[in-house]
Amino acid sequence: MTDPDRADAPAPRLEPPSGFSQLGNLLPFALLAAGLTLALGLADTAAARLGLFAAWLYLLPPLAARALILGFGRPVGQLRQSMPAYRVWWLLTQLQMPFNRLPMLEELLRLFPALYPAWIALWGGGISARAFVGPGVIVTDRWLVTVGPGAILGFGSALAGHMVARDADGRFVVTVAAPEVGAEAIVGGGAGIGPGAVLSPGALLPAGRRLGPFDRWPRPASRAEAPAR
Repeated sequence: MTDPDRADAPAPRLEPPSGFSQLGNLLPFALLAAGLTLALGLADTAAARLGLFAAWLYLLPPLAARALILGFGRPVGQLRQSMPAYRVWWLLTQLQMPFNRLPMLEELLRLFPALYPAWIALWGGGISARAFVGPGVIVTDRWLVTVGPGAILGFGSALAGHMVARDADGRFVVTVAAPEVGAEAIVGGGAGIGPGAVLSPGALLPAGRRLGPFDRWPRPASRAEAPAR
């Protein structure tokens, strides 16, 4: 009988990224290159080229994301590379990649409080126009996030709609679910909320605290630590 915890136990064969996953990595570059080509070819002045490229960059990805979700459904749950829902999720992730790589693009929208929630709504997510989004906030799945009115997302906090891991057989498993921040709740600086995790209305998630998948804060009494005696 083989003990899997022994150092000499055979390691499972790790599943490599699929061809579709690797090909999808080209989508952000193709998106930027097509927008630049379009702007240079159709506009005559620098201002017009910049405006056309900005419109392409900020509008095409969320509209394409909404079309994907409308056509194939919202990909949530435990996803594997062989599943159609995984492929939809991966395309949605790549459509967001220019804003993940160049966060200043998103920060520019946040200078205009009503504009940023409208842009998130274009993706299919929901951030209240009455919520405050601090500098450096990371939203990994804009089409999935939910932030209630009066909520505060502190400096450098993160809302992650997915988490990638491997199962016992070495295969990729992506957990995808909506992170939720309730009305009037506060996400402390550097704190993080994972897929399916919920910050209750009016609650404070302390700075640096991380909520794992499907966790809840404040935690239910049954999961709270017993008082010291």
